Amino acid sequence: MGLLLAAVLATACTLGLMVASDNWIVVAAICGLLLLLARPIEVALGLYAFLIPFESMTTIDNSDGPTPTLLRYVGLVALLATVGAGWLSERITRPPKTALFWSLFILWCAVSTLWAIDPEMALHRLPTVLGLWLLYMAVVSVRMTAKELAWITLLTILGGCSASVYSAYMFFQAGDAVGRASLGEGSTLSDPNFFAIALLLPLSLAVSEVLTSRTWSRRVFVLSGTGVIALAVFLTMSRGALAAVAAIAFVFLFRLRLDRRLLLPVVATGGALLFMPALFFERMHEASASRISGRQDIWLIGIHSLKSYGAFGAGLDNFPNAFERYAGTSLFFAGDQRSSHNIYLTASVELGVVGILFLFAALRSHMKAFRPLTRMSPASANIVAFEAACWGMLIAGFTLDILWRKAFWFVWALSVVAIQVVQQNKQRIDTDSLEMQKSYPRRARFN
Repeated sequence: MGLLLAAVLATACTLGLMVASDNWIVVAAICGLLLLLARPIEVALGLYAFLIPFESMTTIDNSDGPTPTLLRYVGLVALLATVGAGWLSERITRPPKTALFWSLFILWCAVSTLWAIDPEMALHRLPTVLGLWLLYMAVVSVRMTAKELAWITLLTILGGCSASVYSAYMFFQAGDAVGRASLGEGSTLSDPNFFAIALLLPLSLAVSEVLTSRTWSRRVFVLSGTGVIALAVFLTMSRGALAAVAAIAFVFLFRLRLDRRLLLPVVATGGALLFMPALFFERMHEASASRISGRQDIWLIGIHSLKSYGAFGAGLDNFPNAFERYAGTSLFFAGDQRSSHNIYLTASVELGVVGILFLFAALRSHMKAFRPLTRMSPASANIVAFEAACWGMLIAGFTLDILWRKAFWFVWALSVVAIQVVQQNKQRIDTDSLEMQKSYPRRARFN
């Protein structure tokens, strides 16, 4: 007790000195550390979720290969904080079956570096792959409470709203100087497609918050956020993201059985289309004429390369090398050293039949876990939001190479947490109901 009191006094004195000297950066750092110690999971994972849409603006340097970002180090802190808090509070639990398939998939990715066309490229990608997997395993191996999930969800939505407001503001300020909205400045400008993908989970969660809000003030606030995020997604003019948004809307309509409460978020999302420039509709119209911006020819070359790499693969991150060897098999010139723009083709070419089977097994196992929860009547809007975001990512994966994006992996990790929280609440309700029945007098139960 005396040691704790001394630590509190020392912290208070340090804060006082920093405030007196106007050293606000240190003050913010100390306050952040205190919050992290008090609420490690909410703060660490919540900050990580908040920063995912801002990834391009957290660049530390412009080195070759996977660019180091502040988000990478925030992810490391989140990993350590989650595991540490789980261990100290004895909440470490056995990961779900889905985690086994993801682990086998990652293991095969690592093994494929042994026969990769360019082993250096494969090894350069490997730290990113392992980092994403480690954070995923940390998140799904700790029993989180509904309150912790609620805070992470809120910060996910706030991060999406903040990034969307900034992106939309910069787009309309620039006028015709930019073609598609994105995030960042100068050399750190993010790919509009990847920025849109980072907004899918915040958008889906915002819709669920509209449906579950109990006060009109909160509902109006979240509804505004839904419209802003939808506006930012549409301004990126990413056709893959638009298909993902359509998939999210379909899942909500299907699972909630055309609930009239969906009218508000649908109107807010559709209203964003009123602010679209002419380029938006031109891109939608030219999709077929441009062969989806050359993607069809890239896919054709990738499919031809499976003749050589369909069994064991070309090696992690080596699709461009396999593409280069078969570039002459297309009637149209698609360019050299191109990514696949399709996560399923990427996995097939780089990892072969074993890799794609592990990927499909992981995805199937994950989506199967939603079934008993979404078939409940009425289905929970929150769990539907996570299922919708997962389907959105899968649809976007047909035209965008997002397999090793943080936004992609975070959706799968956080949705596992949501499934576990719902299952825990259901078990608690069943247990309480059983205990209540046992507490009744025997004669009362027969009367």
